[in-house]
Formats: sequence, C-alpha cells, structure tokens
Amino acid sequence: MGKYNILFVLSLSLAIIPSCGEKNDNDPRHVIAAIEEDKFLGWPANNGIWQWGDEILVGFTMGEYTVRSGHNIAGVEESLFTRSLNGGESWEMFKPDDFMDDDNIKWVPDKKEFLEQPLNFEHEGFAMRVFATGYHGNDDPEGGFYYSYDRGATWKGPWYLGDINNHAELRGKEITARTDYIVTGQRELYLFISANYQNPRNNRIACIGTEDGGMSFEFVSWVTPDEPYFNPIMSSTVRISENTFVLAHRNRYFGERDDVRNSIEAYISEDRCNTWRHLSTVKMFELSEGNNTNPPALVKLEDGRLACIYGDRDYGRIAGRYSQDNGKNWGEEFVIRDNFMDFVNSNWDFGYPVITQRTDGDIVSLYYWASPENLQQHIAASIWKP
Repeated sequence: MGKYNILFVLSLSLAIIPSCGEKNDNDPRHVIAAIEEDKFLGWPANNGIWQWGDEILVGFTMGEYTVRSGHNIAGVEESLFTRSLNGGESWEMFKPDDFMDDDNIKWVPDKKEFLEQPLNFEHEGFAMRVFATGYHGNDDPEGGFYYSYDRGATWKGPWYLGDINNHAELRGKEITARTDYIVTGQRELYLFISANYQNPRNNRIACIGTEDGGMSFEFVSWVTPDEPYFNPIMSSTVRISENTFVLAHRNRYFGERDDVRNSIEAYISEDRCNTWRHLSTVKMFELSEGNNTNPPALVKLEDGRLACIYGDRDYGRIAGRYSQDNGKNWGEEFVIRDNFMDFVNSNWDFGYPVITQRTDGDIVSLYYWASPENLQQHIAASIWKP
C-alpha cells in the first residue's frame, strides 16, 4: 500500500458561524486532511465517505498542479484516500494497490467482471466505491464499482453494475454516477445514480437496487423529472425511516430564462424509493451562470435534524442549513468557512463536500480548499458542534 507524507495542521478558524464577531467554543476548527506539494487535490463528493465509529475514510482525486484555464490540474488524475482514526482530528493519505489504477480510468470492455458470489453489505468492514463517466479521474460510461471488506485498506474490482445498462430505462444512456448508496439488508442496497443521452447538460437522477448482493441490479425509479435545460446530478441521500428516503442534488440550469437560478434541490420517497416528489429547495445560488454551483452533502443527525452543506462559489465559502422536519423546510444559512484563496485568486474552485457525525455528536465535513496559508488546493476538514 503506497503512502504519502502529509502535514497534520490545525489552522486558524478563518470563518465562523455568523455571531457577534467573537470566537466561541462552537466555532468550527479546520484541519488539513490531505496535502501534497505541487499537487492539486479535489472533489471528495465525487469519491465518497465511509465511517466506522470514529474511523472515517474519504476519497479524493489528485493530479499535477498546473495553472491553466478551468481547474488547475493536469496529467493523470489518481483516486486516493485519506483516513482518520480519531474522528477527524488527524489524517493519513494513501493509495491502495490495484485500485482505479489505469490512466484516468478509461476502461476496456474485458477489464470489468460480473460478481460470481453475492456480497455481504452488512460486513463490518464493507465499503463500495462507484465509478462512471463525466468527472475527474473516471471515464466509463457503463459505470461499475469496487468493494472493500477491510474498511478501504484493499479493494476488489472493477465489477459491473449487473446488466443495468440494458434496462429499458437506461439503454443507450451514459452512467454519470458518483458514490451514493444506502444499505438496507445483508444482500440489499439502493444505489443512486445519474445518467444522460451523451449530453452532459441533460442528466437525470435514478435509483437502482440489488437484492442479491450486487450480482444483479434492477431499475427502481426515476427521482427527478425529465426537464429540458435542467441538469440534476451529484446526489446525497439519507434514510429517514423504514420506507422514507430524502435525496438532495446539485441542479444546474442551461436555459435562457433570467429568473431561473442554479440550486440545490431535495426530493422525498415515502414508499421505499419506488416514487419520488419534489420536497424543497435547499439553496438558491444568486448567480445564474458560471461555476457557482456545488453538490450538497446530506446527513441525518442524532437529534433527528438533517444537515446539508455545500460550497457557495458566489461568496467563496462553505455553508449549510439545518432542517427540523426531514427536509421540508430549511433554517437560516450558517457559514462553516470562508476566505477561500488560491494562486490565481479564483473564487470558485473549491467545495464538493462530504459530511458525517462522529460518536461525540460533533459534525465532520471534508471538502477541497485553498487558503492564504496553503494556496494550492488540498483536502480540508471542519469539525463543529451542531
């Protein structure tokens, strides 16, 4: 297993929840979770987060830092991990052997295999990493997955998502899924994906599921409607009860109406993912064009509230909202961190958070970031009391 030397630094709280302006014990504290000299590290939301008690594992993408148009990343974009054994206080980054190891993961048809035995999704060390096309370090329009039984130390794959590409609802579409799944039994799992007709501006989010440990997957439902000019993608899903699920997603608008904005939208299913309806708008971004959107990270807290966080590229900050009624309404926005800064003074190349709650109740969120102290993008963590 290859390892990288990184710094474990507690940085100053550069932004806090709005208050009277003085620092208090509830202010977030910020930790560097992964950093490498002359490297660009990014996009945790594309890769996934897993938790076992206070052990937290987060995936991210790394490439050469090169100032250029768009993201300042070049060369092979590797998929790596960073792990904390103490609830996010310190981290170690690593790359497992034989994991996503082709150049930018351009799969050939004979590389993936079908599972020959069912997986145990309730295994104490189980983790699944989904890959597809349309985002950094991944390029497989059929989609697929890896799995681990040892908390991400080693991985097996790549595996097909059964024969899901030949289902009538998905035939001819590109799979653009990130890692968003919920285990509902030893052999049962719901996986939330996105797909398009080879048009990256017209995705649609769907739910697929397996009842035989991943040997086959069935199409369950479309979550979002088929709407021209709207591009729902990058979901984050939580289970509220036996049959109720809430999903939040990034929504981009590519039409010409001036009164429509990019947003984060929430949907709800109350019949075990068979049907969905729009629930609420979590965040409406002020700018209608550009790179100001960001995917959400959603978690159900111990006290029953939902927390949803996101990168706000309008203002260069990580922010969020709480809901006390399972996502129907959202409270006032709070700021976790601001003062984003990189070498070229871009105000948008950050975010893509993931989120979890550790055993003492504190929230741990990770995202990619650049600060006055560390001007190249790295993986940062913020820890705070909800």
